[in-house]
Amino acid sequence: MKIAVIYDSKTGNTEKMAKAIAEGAKTVAEVEVKKIGEAFPLTMLAEVDGVIFGSPVYYADISNDMKDFLAHIESYVKANKKKINGIPAAIFGSYGYDGAWLMEEKLKDDVEGLGYKTYDKVLVMIDSDIKYHFEDEAAKCREFGKKFAESI
Repeated sequence: MKIAVIYDSKTGNTEKMAKAIAEGAKTVAEVEVKKIGEAFPLTMLAEVDGVIFGSPVYYADISNDMKDFLAHIESYVKANKKKINGIPAAIFGSYGYDGAWLMEEKLKDDVEGLGYKTYDKVLVMIDSDIKYHFEDEAAKCREFGKKFAESI
């Protein structure tokens, strides 16, 4: 089984989460971690059994880079290059002041709109907890990755 963790990160908080989530998923599956903005082929999405998407929240919205990436996936699907229909996907992210609901609603809805079947649980963390107490938070991330991988 193969899982992709695809994330955007500006300050490093979401990246820390992504790497810890991947550690947890690796106990069950082969995992590739890809940061949006670094080159990787969309064809990779045709080779995985599940995807975990992560984004920071900026001004009550997901990052522009995540929005653009999802638009690329939509174009890829519409060109019949990839059929997503029901591939499992999970959502995670970080936020500074408010906006946790964006991960739970907007990003999840956007990913479902592409045809993914989203995991019931969403992992959202406050930036300050990640920055100052990540040793405590990392266990939650690893558990999230492991449980998602086990659910596939």
